[in-house]
Amino acid sequence: MVNKELLDALRYKSEGTDLDFKSEQYRFAGGNDFEKAEMLKDILAIANAWRDGTGYILLGFKDNRPNLAEVVGVAENIDDSRLQQFVNSKVTPKLTFRYEEHLYEGQTVGVIAIPKQKRPFSITNDYGRLKGKMVYVRRGSSTEMAEPIEVGAMALADAGRGEVRLNLQVLTPENEPLPDSFALSYLRFTEDFPDFESPAPASSGPFGIHVPQISVVRDNEDFWREYSEYTRVHLGHIQMQFVLRNMSDTQLSNAKLEVTVEPLDEQGFQMLDSDDLPSMPEAQWNPLRNVRSLPEMLTQANPGLVVDNGGLSPVCHIRFGLLLPGEERRSDKLALVPVGPGKLRLRLRILASELGIPQDSERVLEMNGPAIGLDFDGFKAFLREKAKRAKLEA
Repeated sequence: MVNKELLDALRYKSEGTDLDFKSEQYRFAGGNDFEKAEMLKDILAIANAWRDGTGYILLGFKDNRPNLAEVVGVAENIDDSRLQQFVNSKVTPKLTFRYEEHLYEGQTVGVIAIPKQKRPFSITNDYGRLKGKMVYVRRGSSTEMAEPIEVGAMALADAGRGEVRLNLQVLTPENEPLPDSFALSYLRFTEDFPDFESPAPASSGPFGIHVPQISVVRDNEDFWREYSEYTRVHLGHIQMQFVLRNMSDTQLSNAKLEVTVEPLDEQGFQMLDSDDLPSMPEAQWNPLRNVRSLPEMLTQANPGLVVDNGGLSPVCHIRFGLLLPGEERRSDKLALVPVGPGKLRLRLRILASELGIPQDSERVLEMNGPAIGLDFDGFKAFLREKAKRAKLEA
């Protein structure tokens, strides 16, 4: 996805095989064949260029070498779907690219992003000043017709490169499609809860004489606080897992998924690895209960799912690694804990070495249900009522 940081970086670069500045918008809507052919030639030239990554045509930027490009903006808008249809009706094979418009430094600018993909691309028939069956290529900052030997070199260099086709599923822990709405409860505690103390026995020893016992087990003073947090999260969270399938003819390497969340109603939320959700606390504390097995420690040392809370908003990084053609891989589980009802926008971005442009998608999740304020006595009454309902339902 094109953002301000990318535009800043491209603006400081010079024109070359992967970058072309255009101070004016292409004449597309209402343009004649010759005007449209100029745009088509520029797109094909970048697509056929010898480059390492994505190529860009920036519209509304005036080349100002050796200084950074000047932002002049564009007045005419272009519909991406119509542009896609036009280009791929004139080009063979099908070309993957994307057109976006953004507000940048107070001006509307256009961006044509063309990922690196299997070449060569050519014009199917004569169009405007373009010759049919010809391959146009960008060399440096100029566009020319490729020589036959160069066309052959393109095909040879990209012989193993095919179109990347991926399928990403968002599922519940039960492997069902994740729904768009959820009924949750949102607990809020209105006072600090006291330390826990287990009831003293009526008689501690023979004839009522107290007999001290030596034991590693002690009262868990934080039991009520831990139990309230466990209950709050248990009743007010959703879990999800992600399944990525490589539907391409070539392997996918260094595959990764980035998950971000945007609150649409300004409500707060937590993003957690599901393994970090609070577990049912114990009233008595035993130091041996926290001893982890070797497999658990190894899993923690090399996690496939990491939640980064160090930035302005949390980001979940999920590494799928290498995916062979037809292979799918399942992630660990991710948990979202909203503090109240409202909508959250889930943004998903797939990255991989073979993807010139990350594949972006999003969906909106709606959380409904009551917000409940409880003091300590109210919390205990809430638990009793909850247990009573569960017994009746059983």
